[in-house]
Amino acid sequence: MSALRIERIDAARARVSGRLGFHEAADAADRWRELGAAGSADIVADVGTLEGVDSATLAVLLAWAAQWRRAGTRLRLDGAPPDLAALATLCGTQSLLGLAA
Repeated sequence: MSALRIERIDAARARVSGRLGFHEAADAADRWRELGAAGSADIVADVGTLEGVDSATLAVLLAWAAQWRRAGTRLRLDGAPPDLAALATLCGTQSLLGLAA
């Protein structure tokens, strides 16, 4: 498994890959600014290649979404792995992450 990587594609799009689970959550929580630039209406994060998805992953993504919301921007996830989408649905948080219900 690989370290968490955030690759900005442009001001409003990023690719988040690698491992993001319990062991990485504390370090990842403050990395929300790497996803995009303030002032964008939406930030779209492709999370299709995240590894080690668990409840800590969901917590970090929700924290990132909350930080962006405070900055006046909406975070939307694209390509969520099935286990992440299922966990978000189970917790009723899919709309907070821009995932389809």
